[in-house]
Amino acid sequence: MLKDFLSVLYWWFVISGLGFIFLPLAIRLFNRFFDRGYLFAKVIALSCLSYFVWLGANAKFFPFSQKAILAAVFFGAAANFFLLKKTAQKQKKKLFSSQKALIFISEELIFFLALLFWSFIRGFQPHIEGLEKFMDFGFVNAILRSRYFPPADMWFAGKSINYYYYGHYLAAFLTKLSGLDSAYTYNLMIATLFALTFSLTFSLTANLILSTKRQSKKSPTTNYQLPTTIIVISLFFAFLICFGSNLHTPYYLIKDGPEKYWYPNATRYIGYNPPTNDKTIHEFPAYSFVVADLHGHVSDLPIVITFIAFNFSFLFHFKKKSSPDYLKLVFISLLLAITYMTNTWDTPIYLLFWGVASLFTFYHQKKKLSFPFPVVVFSLIILAGIVVFTLPFNLAFHFIPQGVGFVHSHTPPKQFLILWGQFILPSFFLIPILLKRKRLSFNSVFLLALIATALILLVIPEVIYIKDIYGKDYYRANTMFKFTYQAYVLFIFASAMIIKEIIQAPIKRFLKAPLLSFLLLIFASLLIYPSFSITGYYGPLKLSHYQGLYGLNFLAQRYPDDYQAVLWLKKIPDQPVVLEAAGDSYTDDNRVSALTGLPTIEGWLVHEWLWRGGYEKPQARAQEVAQVYQNASLNRAKKILKKYQVAYIFYGQKEKIKYPQSSYQRLSSLGTPVYRAGKTVVYKVK
Repeated sequence: MLKDFLSVLYWWFVISGLGFIFLPLAIRLFNRFFDRGYLFAKVIALSCLSYFVWLGANAKFFPFSQKAILAAVFFGAAANFFLLKKTAQKQKKKLFSSQKALIFISEELIFFLALLFWSFIRGFQPHIEGLEKFMDFGFVNAILRSRYFPPADMWFAGKSINYYYYGHYLAAFLTKLSGLDSAYTYNLMIATLFALTFSLTFSLTANLILSTKRQSKKSPTTNYQLPTTIIVISLFFAFLICFGSNLHTPYYLIKDGPEKYWYPNATRYIGYNPPTNDKTIHEFPAYSFVVADLHGHVSDLPIVITFIAFNFSFLFHFKKKSSPDYLKLVFISLLLAITYMTNTWDTPIYLLFWGVASLFTFYHQKKKLSFPFPVVVFSLIILAGIVVFTLPFNLAFHFIPQGVGFVHSHTPPKQFLILWGQFILPSFFLIPILLKRKRLSFNSVFLLALIATALILLVIPEVIYIKDIYGKDYYRANTMFKFTYQAYVLFIFASAMIIKEIIQAPIKRFLKAPLLSFLLLIFASLLIYPSFSITGYYGPLKLSHYQGLYGLNFLAQRYPDDYQAVLWLKKIPDQPVVLEAAGDSYTDDNRVSALTGLPTIEGWLVHEWLWRGGYEKPQARAQEVAQVYQNASLNRAKKILKKYQVAYIFYGQKEKIKYPQSSYQRLSSLGTPVYRAGKTVVYKVK
């Protein structure tokens, strides 16, 4: 456990060090925030540095290496020092005052404790297996081995990854910078995303609420001392986004009893209870953190929260003046470009949010209908920036969706309310409060933009769906998943602002107290979820059950010979092709390529089917793998190995089960044994 703690401490030092270096830029971008965007500096640093290195590796200017990252950090530090000296000289005294130092230290402590806590939780079930983990870990390892980008697809030798992989690249970026083993950093990255989501939610919520408090004041928000009420509300909603579920949890706990409750059911409800041919997915961040898949929608959480925060900061100034701050527009474009490469679905979602928020702000300022010329200009600049920033990615990326269709089934009203009633109900309570006001504040307008966008995201899967490879039973599952996941995020911030609006509203105390108590009780009931999800996935949290952060022990326990061979292959330089059994998705198949980052001819079949836009090519490759192991002539087998430039053949437990006609003798005719561990053999192709 001490080794894990030291690893977490070192990892925290790396991330927070990057954030501190980019604090001057954060101050420039979030200059009206009471904390000057201190926590957001971590995301700004990762976004700017990672993109610079990624762009250079794509252009083949320099390889993806620790030296390149350190060089980027050096130039980033120089640029921020220049920015501090050039534009923030008047703010230096404020920045390093005792009041500001206390704010920074307090927020840093929140981030560190959240990082330490979730690292500790991951230590009870650190295994990088199950669900999508082989895919996610495989991407990270394949990126780590790639000198230049786009990175090689570890499950489709000879081709690059055809997926939005930037979130995995961020994990590889920090792994390369820190020098730690990816079997540790996978779990540290999950903990980092948890910690960033928690701490950024705290910061943004506090700034949203504080802006409401300060709008009638003349003094700037940045000079305001944070009241206890705001701290409590902000922490509460930080807990809610990281631990909360939906009303499915309290409803079925009351209906069926706690002994029958199974935590994944809150994410698999529509089409499952009762069973229909319209099965959907409606996850939320708390579930994502528990199951710990390093998927794009999870990696994108800190980025989209930063985007929401920056929109609030940017549009606050927009109501004061219409002339664009080009640095801020470029930053919006960069964030959306990274979002596109991390989880492509989120880009249209947050372009929608930008459009709604900016239009609401424009018409709130003008107080009359007119053509929103500044909004159009700013939007075109942002879109142009996204196109430019994502061009290297798109040149190698083939779009996966197959069009748009109209849905032929809808969510039953009862299930819709169970999933979203906890957010929709407070939104309706807000309406009479706002109607009584003669003039809405900018904060109220931004709140309405959050609610409007979230509601649109809930409606979209009830009208249209994005076509993909999933069958008729799951035809709108992915659309529901991606859109409602971000609706949950938007509703979190809207709900925090609603609570503050109700507190400040001129409502009689005998009505206000019950109303607030009722809403807080609803939100608090969502926090029951971790008592089922964490223990359900990780088991009893007893120190005697703690396993550590190393994620490959499962392989040592289940396939000890294969584990030793995998460790040997991890030491092989560059990225040669290794033949292993072609496998089925969501199984232990293709463990070698996933755990080493070395490409194989064919990996998880359904995944490659999705990424390659058809079943034929992955299936043909899978048949060729079978031919090499067991039923093709040696001449034919050698041609296949040459076709895919295979350097090594792996022959372990899964290969023997998958290809019963294979043998050591046959493979010895194709390669020379170069490593043995028990019954597992690695051959070097002749």
